[in-house]
Amino acid sequence: MPKLSYPKITKGDAITALLKIYRKEPDFMTELEKIRQPYLVILSKFAKDAFAFFNDGTMSPAEYYQAVIDYNKGESQKDPFSAEQFGYLSQLQPYFDGLSGLAYKWKLRAPWGDMALFWLDLIEVLGAQWVFKEQDIPLENLDLLYPWSPPLPPLEIKIPAWAIILFGREPVQAEITKKLRKYEDEIKDKGLREYPSALDKHARWWFEHYIHHKTYDEIAEDEVYTPGGSVISYAKNVGTAVRKFSRLIGIDPKVLK
Repeated sequence: MPKLSYPKITKGDAITALLKIYRKEPDFMTELEKIRQPYLVILSKFAKDAFAFFNDGTMSPAEYYQAVIDYNKGESQKDPFSAEQFGYLSQLQPYFDGLSGLAYKWKLRAPWGDMALFWLDLIEVLGAQWVFKEQDIPLENLDLLYPWSPPLPPLEIKIPAWAIILFGREPVQAEITKKLRKYEDEIKDKGLREYPSALDKHARWWFEHYIHHKTYDEIAEDEVYTPGGSVISYAKNVGTAVRKFSRLIGIDPKVLK
């Protein structure tokens, strides 16, 4: 079974795909660099401090996410980030104001616009200072990585040594596969659909339409290479995909005109 789409994760993937395209746009990057250049020292300090904050293991991303929600709702008096440790962030207010203006100008008109640019800046700063190695995350630790409740409790399968001794590997694997299929069906019953297969392409179409002002027909002409391909038909697909992508990332097309 192909992987499934958890809405909040898929939205994040779509936003990331779009911002990668933005960061290849020379004019956008020139404006971004002008905004962040005066604050690179502070951004670098915060990136290192925040990395250390999470790396010390005292709070998982999921726990931090919930702590921020509780603090903002007034259900907790404790700010997850220490005011003493991170008080210098107040110096970044002009930088955040600049990011908000940049996001609006470049049609990233959503609540996540300026913060998404901020986090990408932090990742870039960290990447320039340290070389990160890709690490395989154990399956049992994924619940600690994501801050949202999973649709179902973990699937637990116990295999006694006698099962291997008496039946061998193949019958045991067949039993595991059967239980796994049942678990997958239960997850799909929670309303999760298959993960969209063309996020990167649709992000590019969105960017070409709203930033480079290409019509759906022009985008379709760039995409249709096969002899006899119907540009008119494909243009309809482009329009549908662009509107769907805009809904996915939470940007109302009406505010972009």
